[in-house]
This record gives sequence, C-alpha cells and structure tokens, in this order.
Amino acid sequence: MINVAISEHYFIKIASCLLLPFLFHTGRVNADTNTFEGEVLRYNIGFWLFKKVGTATFKCERDGDSLVVTIDACTAGFLDKIIHRHNIYRTTMTIDDITNRLKPVNSYEKKIKREKERAMVTDYDYENNICSYKTWRHGMVHKEGSHKLEPEGCDDMISVSYNFRNEIYGEVKDGADFNIATVYKDKSPNFSAHVRSAEGSDEQSKWKGIIPDIKYIVDIALDPELLDSKEGKLVVLLTEDLIPVGYVAKDVVGFGDLYGFLEEEIN
Repeated sequence: MINVAISEHYFIKIASCLLLPFLFHTGRVNADTNTFEGEVLRYNIGFWLFKKVGTATFKCERDGDSLVVTIDACTAGFLDKIIHRHNIYRTTMTIDDITNRLKPVNSYEKKIKREKERAMVTDYDYENNICSYKTWRHGMVHKEGSHKLEPEGCDDMISVSYNFRNEIYGEVKDGADFNIATVYKDKSPNFSAHVRSAEGSDEQSKWKGIIPDIKYIVDIALDPELLDSKEGKLVVLLTEDLIPVGYVAKDVVGFGDLYGFLEEEIN
C-alpha cells in the first residue's frame, strides 16, 4: 500500500517524514530547534520507471512554545486514478528546556483510501509516563488504549526524524550507529540506523545528476508494518547540513522499491 510507504518516511512515517539513537545525553545539549521553524520540504515519489506517482510535503511551524510538523502525502497522476491515497500526519512537540529535544505532546493521522477513511489521535502524558491512543474508521471509534512510555523511548516517528537531524541523539557522522525505541499504537518498535559516507557509494552513483550534494547515507531498519514492506528497510540520503534530499523504501508490497527526491526546499 502506497499510503504507508509515502508516509513515514518518509521518513515518514515518510517521509515520511525524514528520520535515531539511543543515549539522549550523548547529543548536542545546545542544539538549535529554530533551524526547522518555517521549513517546508516537498518531495516527488516514484517507483520503477515512473518518476512521479505521488507527492509528500513536510511543513514545520511554530505554535506558541511548540513546534508543529505536518506531513501531507498523496498519490498523483495515473496512479491516483487507480488507487487514490491521501495521508496526513501531524505532531505537536514541546522543546525540553535542558536538552532541546523535541518531545511529542499530541499526534494526529488520517488515511484516505478511495472512499475509506481512518484516523488516529495519540496523546502523551509525561507526568504519568503513558501515551493514549484512539482510532476511528468511517467516523466511528474503532479502538482505544494506552501504552507505557519507556524512560528514553517516547518519541514518535516525526519527532525522531527531527531530533536525529538536530543531532540530539548523537553526532551524525560516517560509521555512527543509533538505536531507539519509539511509540506507535500499543507497540514500541525499535528504530535503528547506520550512517555511512556517500563518497563512492552505489547510491551516489545512481542518483548523481538527480539528487546533488549527498554527504551521508543512512540505512534505517523499521517495523515492516510501518512501511508495508517485507523487511522495513529505508535508505535516507542527507546533505552535509542533514537535509533529507532523497530516500528509498525497499521492497514495498505491490511496488518494489519506492523512492523520493526533494523537489523544493523553503526556509
């Protein structure tokens, strides 16, 4: 299903978007979250020989003392006429006074598949160390529950992505490894990543002329359910400034490798 594939990942989810570690105190205590305020990243999504079967937009805005990231992903062109998908993900995050880590307070997602619609809202209660979620199908409550937050594992996929780019979990460099527990519904799937130099890599050779200025390749392992893929493998292409300029979601069911590349950046 392309809806999950172009979400997280990109980092998403997708994009979704956009996306790790394990010891918070090893990161940059004075990291600047203002870097992301007003940032808009627009991606084209493709597979095989089709260069644009969907689009995904990541937007980061300030709301008082919080940052709100919205990912809007949808199918396009001929594919949209066959299997229309439209996904929206939104996470509101506070900024930790000590570490500058972005902490999710509330998240919302809506998935439209042709005429079917699903939604989920998640609220994070750090005082009681619990996150609660509720899902809807066609406007009716479908499921609700809660999940205990691990001491260092209370990020959702969006907050993980931006904390990673801000090097909250540690320095992003060649050879760095990250592993962190995230929260999704009633599970805590691990989010692990390995960073390698793009120099001389197959990815640099393949995307040369299409995606410029690739500095790092990040190999990410996710819960396969998040990408609707066989193994949950995601490859993210970063610039020296840690801007995600491309990604490849490997072995997505029904599509094979789904790829995305940055079309426009506004900041």
